[in-house]
Amino acid sequence: MGLLEYLIVLSVGALIMLLGYAAGRLAKFLLSEIFRRLGLNDWFRNFNIGRAMLKSGFTAGDFFASLAAWVIYIAAFLAAGSYVSNNFGYAYVAALFDEVLAVYVYGFVKFFVAAIVGFIMVDGFVEYVYKGAVSKEAELVGPIADYLRIVLYLVVVTFALQQGGIDVSILSAMLMPIAWGLVAAMVAVVIARLLKR
Repeated sequence: MGLLEYLIVLSVGALIMLLGYAAGRLAKFLLSEIFRRLGLNDWFRNFNIGRAMLKSGFTAGDFFASLAAWVIYIAAFLAAGSYVSNNFGYAYVAALFDEVLAVYVYGFVKFFVAAIVGFIMVDGFVEYVYKGAVSKEAELVGPIADYLRIVLYLVVVTFALQQGGIDVSILSAMLMPIAWGLVAAMVAVVIARLLKR
């Protein structure tokens, strides 16, 4: 390759990163506006994940918009690195960039989406259990609902990790005694509450 070809390849790589930066900024703006206009920031406050975002200083729209922008930035950088490496004859480096993009970045996106949707569903279900309890049953239902929340959170995290491409067989084996321990603690709490009556 001559000097001109090198410059063209580098220019295309820089253009890919520039386009990725522009796409990230656009996605950040659009997501922030969508969340603001549709009232999703207020809706997310009904869930633990939304309240956790607020405590960290972000609205849900700001958090998701920033995250989406950074994912696009990283993807553009990896795509540019793959293009430049491939054209410079470093096929193994290009393959490494492609693998990171296809496995880790895409895997993170799948993990994140599965986790957020799962956490929202768990919170919605547990709130439904709370609201369905009669006032005199609330004292007994509260610990059961919290126990359900913990167990379902563990299930969601395990499922999300699996969707992200991580082998969770060891994690599943480790979570089994934890789940049984939580069951034993929950049964003890329920029995103690019943005996106090």
